[in-house]
Amino acid sequence: MEQNTQVATRLQNEVGIIDIAGEVTSFSEKIIEQAYEKLTADGFKKIGFNFKNVSYINSAGMAIIIGILTKSRARNQALRCWGLTDHFQKIFDMVGITKYMDHKQNEEEALKGF
Repeated sequence: MEQNTQVATRLQNEVGIIDIAGEVTSFSEKIIEQAYEKLTADGFKKIGFNFKNVSYINSAGMAIIIGILTKSRARNQALRCWGLTDHFQKIFDMVGITKYMDHKQNEEEALKGF
């Protein structure tokens, strides 16, 4: 199976942003982890995840996100995300991800006061 994920990083003020498009599965672990580690190495303490163009997240994808959450807490980083579909918002809530990663509806809302 091939990777159906595109990941890019960009900066907005003091926030490092990871734009993810496609599917978040075990096949996308390396590319998402690399983006997160790059922003961490660049010294960012505030990192935003843009899920606006994500079409699918499976259990392995959830594990990737939880792993990043664990690392970010140890590194005193703040994480926010936006753009989740209603379905994935419910799953993030059920799994408890939103206790540690604040979810907003859009990027403008997420970056306000971050």
